[in-house]
Amino acid sequence: MRAMKRTRFGGMFLSAALAVALAACGSGGAPAASGGAGPSGASANKTTVTVGTTPLVSSAPLYVAKDMGFWDKYGLQVEIKTFQAAQPISVATAAGDLDVSATGVTASLFNLFEGGKKMYLVADKGRIWPGQHFQALLVSNRAWDEGVTSAAALKGKKIGITQTGSTFDYLLGKYLEQNGMKLADVTRTPLGELSNMASALESGQVDAAILPQPLAGKLINEKKGHALVWLDDAVKTDLLAIAYSPKFAQNRDVAVRFMQGYIEAVKWYMDHVFQAKNPNDPEYQKALAIVGKYTSEQPDQVAKELVYVDPGASLWADNIQEQLDWYKAQGFVKGNIRAEDVIDLSFQQEAMQKLGR
Repeated sequence: MRAMKRTRFGGMFLSAALAVALAACGSGGAPAASGGAGPSGASANKTTVTVGTTPLVSSAPLYVAKDMGFWDKYGLQVEIKTFQAAQPISVATAAGDLDVSATGVTASLFNLFEGGKKMYLVADKGRIWPGQHFQALLVSNRAWDEGVTSAAALKGKKIGITQTGSTFDYLLGKYLEQNGMKLADVTRTPLGELSNMASALESGQVDAAILPQPLAGKLINEKKGHALVWLDDAVKTDLLAIAYSPKFAQNRDVAVRFMQGYIEAVKWYMDHVFQAKNPNDPEYQKALAIVGKYTSEQPDQVAKELVYVDPGASLWADNIQEQLDWYKAQGFVKGNIRAEDVIDLSFQQEAMQKLGR
């Protein structure tokens, strides 16, 4: 994608170099928790923005942004709506029932776009990254006892996923490929929701499943499953993204203000939470408590599940194309859609410019 390009909603892309330079000048402190006057005027006249996400620690920057007032000063009232899988969030966002999607990049998203139900990937939400424990490939106790203790032993086994073409398919496929296998070497079993996957693994209805935290840690700690591998250490990818519905993207003023608050929250999260040096820091403890409120987890558990986000919330566009290419190769995505059709970096770049002004 070229450094300067006219957007589909008007305006220009800023150069990537300028965006990085401006990031260094951006605000690093958290705003006051109470709302104040922002670019749109008094906080009493806030614009409502609806965001769909899953109730996982990977949504930590969103929870921090909402409860610590990062959007308040931009005149926004953000409502977070939770779902149990990524696909319904994409469907609702493409239909305009949600303004913003904050979840995984899936084949469904690309297929919706190809079919005319569009949404635009605009920022990073979280990555599968070395050193963190967010996504685990678990093996059931029954299968483990039968010798499924290596990648090669997965051949012919039944693996639980949410839906066909989900992020679980992608992570599973990439891991198998790294070990000389392919997706067709296992039997994938769509189970819909994460809780169904966990139950199926525990009962031995599936031999293995990829599960995020906290479900992965819970099953391991309760000795109801075995961790074959933490995929964060095996597959490096920009798995989670912020996406705008077409209607919301056209309301550029509000869309950029939302992005400003989000970027500030991400930077604060990375500085004070993900990269925290002092576990007794009051800001760190406050953030863990906020995330725990939304995920129904204790702060010490939240601390084990934190996910890396690009500090400027910049989307890894080349990796999104790699994911799309893989989905096409598996037959999960049809047509001639390209990643650049779905990606619009201009909101993040314009927000960075405003933050550095």
